Amino acid sequence: MNEAESAGRRLRPWTGTALLLWAVVMLCAFLAEGETPRPRRTVFNDDGQVIAEAPQENTSAFVRAWLDREADFVPFTTFVFLAATPDVCFYDTKAGERYGARFGEDFDKGWGRGLRRLRHEGTDPLRLAAEHMRAKGFEVLAAVRMNDTHHRSLDPGNPLCPQFATDHPEYVIRQPDGRTNETALDYSHAEVRAHRLAIMREIAEEYPVDGLDLNFVRWAKHFPRDQGREKAPVMTAYLGQIREMLDAAAAQRGRDRLTLGVRVPESLHACWLAGLDVRAWVEHGWVDYVVVSTWNNTDPQVPVGEFTAFAKPAGVQTLVAMGNMIGAIWDGPPVMFDRCVAMSAKHGPGYQGMLITEAEARAAAANYYAWGADGVAFWNVGIHFGAAKTAAPEQRERIRRWTSAVVDFACVNDGPRWYHYLPMGKGMSSRKPPARNYPWYDEGTSPLGQPNGPILTFPPDSLGKRRVFPFRMADGRNGEPLAGWLAFRVYHMTPEAHIEVDVNGRPVGSPQLERRDVDPRTQLTGVRFEIDLADCPAFRGENQLGLTLRRASEGDHVPYMEELEVFVE
Repeated sequence: MNEAESAGRRLRPWTGTALLLWAVVMLCAFLAEGETPRPRRTVFNDDGQVIAEAPQENTSAFVRAWLDREADFVPFTTFVFLAATPDVCFYDTKAGERYGARFGEDFDKGWGRGLRRLRHEGTDPLRLAAEHMRAKGFEVLAAVRMNDTHHRSLDPGNPLCPQFATDHPEYVIRQPDGRTNETALDYSHAEVRAHRLAIMREIAEEYPVDGLDLNFVRWAKHFPRDQGREKAPVMTAYLGQIREMLDAAAAQRGRDRLTLGVRVPESLHACWLAGLDVRAWVEHGWVDYVVVSTWNNTDPQVPVGEFTAFAKPAGVQTLVAMGNMIGAIWDGPPVMFDRCVAMSAKHGPGYQGMLITEAEARAAAANYYAWGADGVAFWNVGIHFGAAKTAAPEQRERIRRWTSAVVDFACVNDGPRWYHYLPMGKGMSSRKPPARNYPWYDEGTSPLGQPNGPILTFPPDSLGKRRVFPFRMADGRNGEPLAGWLAFRVYHMTPEAHIEVDVNGRPVGSPQLERRDVDPRTQLTGVRFEIDLADCPAFRGENQLGLTLRRASEGDHVPYMEELEVFVE
């Protein structure tokens, strides 16, 4: 077990008294400001893995037990269950297409068996989940993926490929990059919008849900990828229609309002690429919360302040998605040999297999809260409560620890914070079509088109040139002293090379800079640098680690730096 993970184990579960005290403090703060406190919303997303693993006997009981485990291990207030992708549905739909229905009653692949067995028991996944979780006191929303394209071709033999798309290939987005495996439908077509609105209306009117959670991240393709900003008014008008439909459904059901949450890409830049004018949705009063989401992981660098700047004045909650992984898609070296249970048995030993620890989770959440977030939304954690390799008992306990550590700002300060900055966009170009059909695949960006995870290189011609690694950090943002350490590695750096280090332009003296060889088990050579935070120049929130090559390395490899750690005790 490494130092950070060991320290992170010291998180103490919140007692009922502590939670009550925190609630009283928050209530007093709101009343002092003359405001009515809003319930803190913590969102938990369930993608229906339970249906894929459901047995043929006692299926409803199996599903309820799975949902109970999720509620026992993870603290949340709002339960979001996958209902539609959006044309393929995981309930008994008339407006859309039930998953696997076109293959006959004996269809047994994917979610087919679980859906069939629940029908025999007189229910379906959405109804069962909504009834069970609402009875437990949770707000329950139906998740609608606004353009999921796990299917990479219009293959009628793939149950995730909707019949609506195969019947209407003319509605498929024509991408400017000439890709041949696009399957997402273009919202420019009124027929696409009408078809999908009918599915949402069916859910809102006929199912015991408290509203909808619209997922614009899966897969963030709504228009041709060069027309996002131009086409955004189309989606804005559509959001207005969805809000009107929900208001009508609420009146029909005798409700004051049905919740509308939206899950959107990780920055305003990425939202515009996807054709989403989130500010307009908020200012019109159409949405109740916004989840700012990376593709599939937890990133401490998410610029949540871009969203809170307009959401807070409008009284709309801003949440940030946190996934069970902290690494990205890169599966080459370095090998992360020292992460103990925080390593996936399903993935390789590189960045791709890195699972989040509670200390890393605290640090990321500290950044979100410091820049204005109202809460967090747990993404894809629900798949780890069945038979998956990542669902072992020790992994569930790790999930319990890290999710409990981030539910509010008080929790994140109740233990060490391990700020871990990784090259999130490394290897993305290897996923370009036809390998995958992500919306974006530029090296150094996320699949959502957000530039992230800089990689600093030090070729001989970079002598004297300061390379900058920007990092956001809540701790020390007012210049206060901290206890802990800052560390980074320069891979392929040889002994004769020399690099000067600064933090926010202030140099770190050689006596304060510990150097040692990187562990050979990383499968790379190089130098690890570490600074005691007591000897580190002051931080300021938005920080820069500056590296200046003064004497070059010898050898065939160009040295590089791509990972930064700051551990705050």
